[in-house]
Amino acid sequence: MNVRLFVIGAAALAVSAASLSLPLRAVGQSAQAAAKPAIRRLPDGSPDIHGTWMRVGGGLNEANPPDSELKAFGVLSEPQGFGQGPVAAGPGGEVAEPRVPKYMPNPRPPQGIIDPADRVLPYTQEGRARRLDYARNMCCPAKSLAYLELSVRCAPPQPWAGGGVNIVQRPGQMAMFFEANHHTRVFYTDGRPHPSPNIRFFGGHSTGRWKGNVLTVDTTNLDGRAYFGVGNTFPPFSQELHLTEQFTVVSDRLITFVLTYDDPKTFTRPVKSAGFFYPANEDEELSPEMTCHEGSYSMQNIFGF
Repeated sequence: MNVRLFVIGAAALAVSAASLSLPLRAVGQSAQAAAKPAIRRLPDGSPDIHGTWMRVGGGLNEANPPDSELKAFGVLSEPQGFGQGPVAAGPGGEVAEPRVPKYMPNPRPPQGIIDPADRVLPYTQEGRARRLDYARNMCCPAKSLAYLELSVRCAPPQPWAGGGVNIVQRPGQMAMFFEANHHTRVFYTDGRPHPSPNIRFFGGHSTGRWKGNVLTVDTTNLDGRAYFGVGNTFPPFSQELHLTEQFTVVSDRLITFVLTYDDPKTFTRPVKSAGFFYPANEDEELSPEMTCHEGSYSMQNIFGF
């Protein structure tokens, strides 16, 4: 009788232990699943990042920018790189403090120059001379038309533009439609090579490849006429600029990126800048169209004619 009771008790204990361990494992697995950020997927398994995003960072926030008379007009003298963003203005035209966006990550990922760590840009002798020349002669007024950034003539910085961006994906291609001046970038993800170096584009030629949740984009074939940003004293980059962008999809609400600016005519070694994307607030009204119209008052205001 005692033996039978012992067996039954042992069996009941085993069943109880099993019944307790199953929910505990399930809870652990559920917790792991909950901790892993959600990422939408396309049929081919790559991240689905279509939608409207706001960009932060990516600029060249130089630690020791040269002095410039443009500072009197509230314009930054350091090159903002492809990190130029919108400026918030109040009802009377004053600079307004924007509200913290709904999907702004907290804490924020790194933004701006991350290499070199001291943010002192490693100019070549030629690059520094051109930088100082533009800082002296862009203002005021500009010494000549050659010292006017192309945005005055409605040509946005390349290959990036400011403001929000709408991302569209389809097999073999991904496009970025920027809020500013209807500017568009296309990444070819179908494995095609870059065209001949003899073929040049204002915005360059970009190819991309996915590896897991990371999209690496390679941009070459730039024609050297565009600028690192808008509203600064930086000269155009050279035709030798090679831009590498690494976008990491962290979740459906966060994409981080690192831009590598490799321009041997300007820098003695590559420079890296970081930033991130977060989704636009779907509850707020749409951003107004931001377009530039050639023949506006820019030239008249600069030269007085």
